[in-house]
Amino acid sequence: MRPTMLWSGILSFASLLSNSTNPSSQVNATARSPSKKSLFDCDCFTVSGPDPGYYQHYKLWDFRSVHLKKPIEPELPNPDYDDDDDDDEWEDDDEDDGQDEASQPVLGPNAMWFFETTFDKDWMSQQWARSRTPNSPVDMVNSKRNVFFTRNYEVEDPHATYLALRTTRHENYTSTAEIETRIRNVYRCSLRVRLRILPAGMAVATPSSVVKEWPPREPQQHAIPALNFLPTGPKTNATSLTDGKPHSGACVGIFTYHSRNCESDIEILTSDPSHRVRYANQPDYDPVTDEMIPGASTIADLPVPWTDWYTHRLDWLSDISQWWVDDKIQETKRYQVPNLQSRLVINLWSDGGVWTGDMKLGDSIFLGIEYIELAYNRSSDGSNEVNIPPSQRHGGHQRPNVNAPAADIADMFEESWEPDTDRVTKAMKKNKKKKGQRKCKKGRKGDKCRKRKNKPKKPHKDPSQSPHEPSCQRACYIDGENFRDEVLG
Repeated sequence: MRPTMLWSGILSFASLLSNSTNPSSQVNATARSPSKKSLFDCDCFTVSGPDPGYYQHYKLWDFRSVHLKKPIEPELPNPDYDDDDDDDEWEDDDEDDGQDEASQPVLGPNAMWFFETTFDKDWMSQQWARSRTPNSPVDMVNSKRNVFFTRNYEVEDPHATYLALRTTRHENYTSTAEIETRIRNVYRCSLRVRLRILPAGMAVATPSSVVKEWPPREPQQHAIPALNFLPTGPKTNATSLTDGKPHSGACVGIFTYHSRNCESDIEILTSDPSHRVRYANQPDYDPVTDEMIPGASTIADLPVPWTDWYTHRLDWLSDISQWWVDDKIQETKRYQVPNLQSRLVINLWSDGGVWTGDMKLGDSIFLGIEYIELAYNRSSDGSNEVNIPPSQRHGGHQRPNVNAPAADIADMFEESWEPDTDRVTKAMKKNKKKKGQRKCKKGRKGDKCRKRKNKPKKPHKDPSQSPHEPSCQRACYIDGENFRDEVLG
């Protein structure tokens, strides 16, 4: 036998052996590589429904097989978290959106923090506090340590994971969870979130308790029930209590957000029956008349419970908003469809108010997310011209306490109704006008500028006079079976 052939055989056998002994890398590769293969062939992305969308961008954040490696002790960020990065663009999904293999920190064999992964480059886990008011009597504290990856013990795959958001009722406040997109200029989209609100008593592996919490918590006064942690018994103990409901007193929100008057929502109250979901375009409530605005919101009873894994979808189109569950339309609205660039937010919160109710001391509620899928367009205006109010000003859909003084209700009106969209639109037009008034430089340096100003502008076509034409040659239908098989697996 030739030496070259012998060495070739040895190297082939060594390569086969290394792949077979690293199943986690195989799982990750099968989850990621089809996404890359599919998206290279797409100039735009279309969706099912009355409007195909023709979205220019597509992203998939898949949390179902996140690597959980050996434990380390990371340096946690300063509690006074005020990350105001507003990246106007994400890189499209032709690169891995998962984790950096070389720098991925992990807090234990069964769980790891979200903010220490590269997913945090697209979605920021929030850390800020909101003080109590007469209508929200419990302080609410968003903590990064309420957003983490955990193993999925309900499936046989030892590498299966999902993203968990947690809220816990302490003695003087509720610790809550929120993630929001770093880009703030999403302008129309189709957002899908495969989620499940975990039943009370279901075991969840949580990150190491060695790391200090923010804000500080006295373990004896604010103990978290032991059932929230992975039991030491057989794995079946972790999946035997999956038919119950979560504790009452919290709200799951999935929404687009520009301001309180420019927002589209999916909301789930854990005090509701497990088939009930609330859809709305804001504003849906008038605190002056204490009445719901007709046509703004809908209480829908779904054919499936939100305690099971299902995909909830929100379509923000040019003139309608639509809500879906597993490819079936649940509601359509033409009232107050958002008309300004926005960010996307997912949260789990409770403030003790009339809307959410209050949680019992020591209770925890968990939201599980397997993936987030997004087809979207971006506003050409960018997010630097008009300041979008941060989600910290989104106080939830509060209802006034019947015992609150009239002055407090008036204050709530001032707080809840942010500067309306007309004012923001005027500001955008004003900024554009200023740009058009810039003077050209003298001499040759200003030749290009003067040519642009003197160039005749083409008249705008009325979109109602002609059918909508796709702006791309190769449209990928993301709700097609082939696309889903390749991207979602």
